Amino acid sequence: MASTCPIPTPIVAAAPRPRVQALGISFDSTDVAETAALIAQLPSKRENSARIYVTPNIQHVAEMRRNPELRRAINEADLLTCDGFPLVSYARLSGCRLPGRITGREVAERLMLHTPLAPDHVLFFLVDSAETANAVKEWARHRELAGRVLVEVAPPRFGEDRVACAALAQRIREARTTILFLGLGAPKCELFASRFRGQLGGCWALCIGQSVRVALGLVNAPPELWVKLRMEWAWRIIKEPRRLSRRYASASLGFAAAVLSDVLSSERARLTTPAVPTRS
Repeated sequence: MASTCPIPTPIVAAAPRPRVQALGISFDSTDVAETAALIAQLPSKRENSARIYVTPNIQHVAEMRRNPELRRAINEADLLTCDGFPLVSYARLSGCRLPGRITGREVAERLMLHTPLAPDHVLFFLVDSAETANAVKEWARHRELAGRVLVEVAPPRFGEDRVACAALAQRIREARTTILFLGLGAPKCELFASRFRGQLGGCWALCIGQSVRVALGLVNAPPELWVKLRMEWAWRIIKEPRRLSRRYASASLGFAAAVLSDVLSSERARLTTPAVPTRS
């Protein structure tokens, strides 16, 4: 399991900044520390609906083109940070002033390993396997949070049984959860959080996929050199070729199609916009 670090002075959350648009997604301009600090704030007792955090990457962009429900879930999320170097690069080329790439892995690690959490926080983890669940329990004991951490393993084909999902949402609410870590792949996390946000209670629902496993040391994070070279995707494929090769290929094609559509749409808008007459 990943080792913990000394707990620093509590971070004060920055005020929300104006969002910026790229490929139909409105991104927030917070950095990693600010994002974690916003999530770490205790919800108001009057809040009855979950706030949703999503880290869109090229897979999300590709899936949004063929899944209207996912597109709506992302558009209605409360906090969105831009993940994936291709998406960040295109966003900046399009004039979006983003602070850079903010990954779910970085935010999960900041919250789980570095951010002081108030005693009233209750953390609920929905994870992919018994291995991950056991690691979460060990992490909770190590951080002296065992009494405030609950964990469940998602059943096979999670999300297809609406009754089971509604019962899970009820358990999350009854636990008085303040931060919900959804450690499953996209779009399962996003769709569950969106469908049941009204039943989850006043918590943050974090759609962060495998980030929990990385924070726990169950999956090695890419070496810094690979990240600097923007080859993190290649590192992941090398580690999990059977699971990721087809997914990354499909996501890359979908992202390319989305970029082409966006460029053509922008060009059509430019050509059809009446020119403003100049004064002589």
